[in-house]
Formats: sequence, C-alpha cells, structure tokens
Amino acid sequence: MLIEPCGQLERRGRAHPVRRYFLFFITVLLFPAVGPAYAEKILRVEAVPGVVKQGDVCFIRASGPASLTSIHGEFQGERFPMAFGAQKGTYEGLLGIDLNIRPAAYEIKVVATDGEGKVHRSGLLLKVKKADFKTQRLSLPSAMVDLDAETLERVDREERRLKALFQGFREERLWSGAFVRPVPGEATTVFGLRRIINGQPRSPHTGVDLRAEKETPVLACNGGVVVLVDPLFFSGKSVILDHGWGLYSMYFHLSETLAGEGDRVRTGAMLGRVGSTGRSTRPHLHWAIRINGARVDPLCLLRLTEHLRE
Repeated sequence: MLIEPCGQLERRGRAHPVRRYFLFFITVLLFPAVGPAYAEKILRVEAVPGVVKQGDVCFIRASGPASLTSIHGEFQGERFPMAFGAQKGTYEGLLGIDLNIRPAAYEIKVVATDGEGKVHRSGLLLKVKKADFKTQRLSLPSAMVDLDAETLERVDREERRLKALFQGFREERLWSGAFVRPVPGEATTVFGLRRIINGQPRSPHTGVDLRAEKETPVLACNGGVVVLVDPLFFSGKSVILDHGWGLYSMYFHLSETLAGEGDRVRTGAMLGRVGSTGRSTRPHLHWAIRINGARVDPLCLLRLTEHLRE
C-alpha cells in the first residue's frame, strides 16, 4: 500500500479525518514504541581481557540490579557459574578457553533472574586468537614410550578415572582471592608445547613445569578439597584439588604426598614435596588447571586473578 508523503497531502488540501486516523494507525505499526525494549537490557556484560588466545582464562563481568536472585553464563552450549562481585550489583565468572579450541568469534550469553521471576539476557562476542605454541623434541628410554599391554591397560584405566573426575561439578565455590604459585620457581616447560617423543607426535603439554629442587614444599594454589592422591603412571605421585564450580588444579611428579583424599585445604596449604616420579627426567613440579573441562594455562590464571588478592 502506498502512503503519500505529507507534502502531497498539503498540496491536495486538508486530509479527511478518517484518512488522518488511518495514517496515524499505520505510523504506529511501522514505528512501535522502543522504551520497553531498552528497559529489558538491564545487564551490561564485558570480558576481561576482551580478546583471548587458545588456553587463556578470562573474567566475564556483568553489572545490573542488586536484586538478581540467580545468574550464570553460557559458552558453546555449556553453562558456567557466576557470583556476586566485590561491588553491589556486579557479578563475575571465570571462563576457560581450551588450548585446542578453533580460533573464531564466540558468543557469550549471561542469563539472570530477578526477584519477580523475570528472566533477563545479555551477551557479547569474544574473539579467540590462535596461540603460538612451540614444538619440543625429546628422546626417552623406549620403556617409557613403547608401553606393553599391561601398562597400556593401566594407562587407559587411569585416563578414564581422571575423565570421570573432571566431569564432576561441585556447586560450592571453595576458592577465593588470587591464585598463587605452588612453588617459587619459574616455568621450564611452557603450556601448550607440542611434543615429539622419539620421533612420534604426542599429546600437547597441558600444564607448566616449574623449576624446583627435590623436596621443595608444594603448596595449594587456592582453597579446595583433595579429590585424588595416587601414584599414576605418567604423572607419578599426584595430588588433585577440586576448587568448586568445575575448577581443578593438579600437582604431579611429587616425591611424597602430605594430603589425604577428602581433606579441605586453604590457599598455601602444603600438599607434598617436589620429586621426579612417573615419566620424568629430573625433579620439578608439573602444575595444571582445568576450568569446566577446558585445559588452560595456569600462569594466565595467576595473572588474571592477581587483583583479587584479599
């Protein structure tokens, strides 16, 4: 239907009342009131940092009414938890970016419910860039690489156990403030390193190797519950902490373990001592982090949470 411009109506004389009403009705349909649409956008969401790499960790922050009764984030079809921030009306969550995720722009959604039961949604696009992971070539005794049938069965059994462990989700958040380095030494083998052992490509390095002398105390990087204390084939004497909300930390190749499964520990609690057990050629600590299944760089987590120190 053709709606004539106002100028043409003026040139043709005064419009008929019915026609004026008809034009007003069409205008309301074409240009609806926009106030309520803006009112629904009560959440403002940001990612810190705004651009990440494979294996990074980022904060998702939302600000809105302090009256919200629940809030969570969504990434790649999976939920991640969010909690009240330091300031009233702010909410925060940790998001892990797996080291093998495809570089692209990903949508992050934040969904909240207020005291009246109304659901509010907001979100943003997070750009994930390709990380520059290095390659390392190692030569190890064949007995540590070419496994016999019995050892392969043990390795498969341990991998299934760890997979089931990391699928667990503790509703209680046990960590608080900044994460701390479990030993003072610097990284000798970085996160994400692609390894070729005796000429064969192997799984990437999903943690960091920290320099430390044998028997150096190994400390909990944050509060949590000990969920595994066991000697494993590849990682030797191992301790794993559940920090709640799908966040786990791992401490491998220990000479001895000083924590028991079920122990609830605080930041800085002594878990064991540095050693060279398992598939290791020298004393050091292998430290790794999982966030809701994502394998992330522990040093990135340290840098990101530094300002949360209490």
